[in-house]
Amino acid sequence: MKTITVYRSRGRFIGFIVGCVVFLAMLLYSVVSWIGYDKLSLTGDLYAPTTPEGQYEDVSFPSRGQNYQVKAFFEAGKEGMPALIVVHGYRGTRYDQHNRDKATAFRRLGYTILAVDLSDNGGSTIDNGRISMGYSERWDVLGGFDYLLTRGFTADEIGLVGESMGAATSLLAAALEPHIRAVWEDSGYTSAPVVVGEQAGRNGFPAIIVPGGLIIGRLRVGDRIDEAVPIDAAAMLAANKTTIQIVHCEQDETVAPHHAPDLFQAYQQAGVKVDFWLVGCHKHAGAFDFAREDYTRRLDAFFRGNLTVN
Repeated sequence: MKTITVYRSRGRFIGFIVGCVVFLAMLLYSVVSWIGYDKLSLTGDLYAPTTPEGQYEDVSFPSRGQNYQVKAFFEAGKEGMPALIVVHGYRGTRYDQHNRDKATAFRRLGYTILAVDLSDNGGSTIDNGRISMGYSERWDVLGGFDYLLTRGFTADEIGLVGESMGAATSLLAAALEPHIRAVWEDSGYTSAPVVVGEQAGRNGFPAIIVPGGLIIGRLRVGDRIDEAVPIDAAAMLAANKTTIQIVHCEQDETVAPHHAPDLFQAYQQAGVKVDFWLVGCHKHAGAFDFAREDYTRRLDAFFRGNLTVN
């Protein structure tokens, strides 16, 4: 009888120890996931305001269905030419020099440019202070689309030019707006959870914390980063008859090159009109700087072939 009591006491002690270990492990996982989510989502350094070349307007408009204003540069092009919404990447803005150079090059082709500041990336558009990898930023792009309609452009005169996270955001926006005809997708990703997991190690975090971080994002601010999955938009883009041009550097060190052919194959199989240009550059979103003349020529041909030019 005494032996049975000893075993029971020992069993309770072991159970207590195991319970403590599990609790501490869960607590540690939650803390690291919390820190990881902050690392991913908090706004970076604010960019010093710069202005476009030539005449422009500093405009604002509602993010579609949201309660904040999107800030943008409206840069008028030649009469009869389409308008392009230029969508920057992760922690970029309408102000940074790379995006200014692209907007200037596209405007010289005759296009009107609406260079938007996505919410909470370091520019002038402020929402909840968190980056959501395209989940909430898509409403900013759609707000830009609505704004251009008020400026006299028709839906078939408006195209999207997105880079990196901005490319993913543009695809997500186009999936929700059946009147968007053409998207130039440069260096985007198939899925926010996938690309975040791939980059976690580079930022000193194990990939295993990514699911926990995404859950924390939902609980803290309601951002559903796990739903920022452009590859899942294939059927909607096909139904909308949206034409996609995918561009990617063959040795992209930030968004792994596999994302581009993965998107291309999924979209092609779904019936999306899509093309893929693999560029021999070694830098993330580096195709414009690597092959600027070819890049602008291809972009011009793409939009002239898929938008209305009067």
